[in-house]
Order: sequence, then structure tokens, then C-alpha cells
Amino acid sequence: MATTSETDRNTSADVENADGGRLAGVRQSAADAYDAARERTRAAYSSTRESVRGAGQRTFDGIESNPVAAVIGGLALGAVVGALLPRSQREQNLLGGTGRKLNEVGRQAFGAARDAGRKELDEIGISPDGIRRRLEEFTDKAVGAVREKAAGGDRAGKA
Repeated sequence: MATTSETDRNTSADVENADGGRLAGVRQSAADAYDAARERTRAAYSSTRESVRGAGQRTFDGIESNPVAAVIGGLALGAVVGALLPRSQREQNLLGGTGRKLNEVGRQAFGAARDAGRKELDEIGISPDGIRRRLEEFTDKAVGAVREKAAGGDRAGKA
């Protein structure tokens, strides 16, 4: 028969073996998860590198085939970035007057172009008054044609 101390030692050894087995299982699971994450990271890195390389080549091909669009796109992108970036006090001091002058010149140019366009449209009869006048002329001609047709039909019936 086993003594109490032997039973305690056997129970203690069983618990350690059980804990050691669980610990080994946790270690193995962690190692497997690490390896899987590392492999997914490698695959993602490789895929991203290939995508970036392809995008760079497509961009180069696009610029080469249509350089004017690339310049216009670059100017537009620069304007957007410039509008989003905050202005420094030094920029405002140095360029504030120039910006106001450019703004005023732009407004004057827009006004002059608008006025010239209206004048051209008026000359060819495309204005509210010109359209009204042409519509009245058309209506008068249409009514006259209908009257002539009706008068011609009455004469044919009487003859």
C-alpha cells in the first residue's frame, strides 16, 4: 500500500505532466500561428511589391503615350495640394498682394469673356429677345401656311 507522501508525489507528477502537455500544446499553437502570419506577410509583401511595380510601369506608359494629359494632371494635383496646405505668414506677406492682383485680373478676364460671348450670341440672334423674335416669325409663318392650306381646300370644295 502506498503511503500518503507517495500518493501526493504521484498526484503532483500527474498534474505537472498534464500542465506540461498543455503548455507544449500552447507553444506549438503559438509557433504555428507565428509561422502562418509570417508566411502571409511574405505573400502580402510580394504581392504589394508586384502591384507597385506594375502601377509604376502603367504610369510610365501613360505619360509616354499622352504627355499633355500628364502635365495637366500634374498641374491639377499641384493646385489641389497647394490649396490644401496651410499658408505661412511669410507666404502671405510675400505673395498676398500678387494673389489679390491675379484674382482681380482673372475676374476681369472672365467678365470680358462673358461680355464678348453675349455680344457674339446677340449678333447671331441667340438672346432672349432674338429667340422670341424668331419664334414669333416661325409662328406667323406656320399660321399663314395653315390659313393658305385651309383657303385652298375651301376653293377646291366649291369648284
